[in-house]
Amino acid sequence: MIYGTGFKTTSFMLPMRVVGAGGRTLSDAWVDGAHAHFGMCVPGFPSLFLVYGPNTNTSGGSIIAYEEAQVSYVRQALALVRARGATAIEVRPEVEAASDREVQSRFVGTAWTECDSWYRDDNGRIVTNWPGYMDEYVRRVRVLDPSEYEFAGLHSVGHDR
Repeated sequence: MIYGTGFKTTSFMLPMRVVGAGGRTLSDAWVDGAHAHFGMCVPGFPSLFLVYGPNTNTSGGSIIAYEEAQVSYVRQALALVRARGATAIEVRPEVEAASDREVQSRFVGTAWTECDSWYRDDNGRIVTNWPGYMDEYVRRVRVLDPSEYEFAGLHSVGHDR
């Protein structure tokens, strides 16, 4: 038997201090609620990849499938960084913002928005669960789209996307 109390499902790794580009902290970036492209990438935090980040909890299926899909995605990102001679990869802000809008809009009209539970933060934002089925998430992260990212510290010209 395992007994646990005090889980903070909407805080993710906070209060750990994560500092991104320009000294901005992840807690500042998430002041209005946790968000990340596919639950993994936050603009302003080059080469930071979250596994089991915002909106990647399953409402049916295996969390291990999500995590395996995420690790495969991260491996693709690192391979691109290496192949392009870059030092970092960062999701484009407009890509992450559109991704977050789409995820949040999918909760509208569902039971998720009518209940107050562990998957909502203090502001009522749903930050834990993926709004679709597991196979959709796995399919959407199967292939990383390089155009969604910026590459920093390139060793040769012409590889910025």
